[in-house]
Amino acid sequence: MTETVVSSATREVVIGFDRPFVIIGERINPTGRKMLAAEMAAGDFSRVEADARAQVDALHDVRARRDASGVRDALARVRQDAQTGVNVMPAIIAAVKAYASVGEITRELVDVFGRHREPIRF
Repeated sequence: MTETVVSSATREVVIGFDRPFVIIGERINPTGRKMLAAEMAAGDFSRVEADARAQVDALHDVRARRDASGVRDALARVRQDAQTGVNVMPAIIAAVKAYASVGEITRELVDVFGRHREPIRF
């Protein structure tokens, strides 16, 4: 699997799919929730699970309120521009403005270009 080295002036960590979970930086997230950090250190991930569920619920809410045909059209333009080799950024920006998710936009690009797989070297 691919590994990524993240380093600063004082620390270096290796992250990857087959590596253990690591906390990078002084805080868990930008809000600096110390209670969350303490819970995670104690092995309690219930708050993380609740946050993840809230994010999924928010995504479902956005999808329910957005203009579905506008999103379909914007994603079709992302795919078409990718297939024809023109600059895809204007189409991606339009898709974001139509409330297409990053995953939906990525799916269109992956369908055209494929997914990059870093070669394994020893």
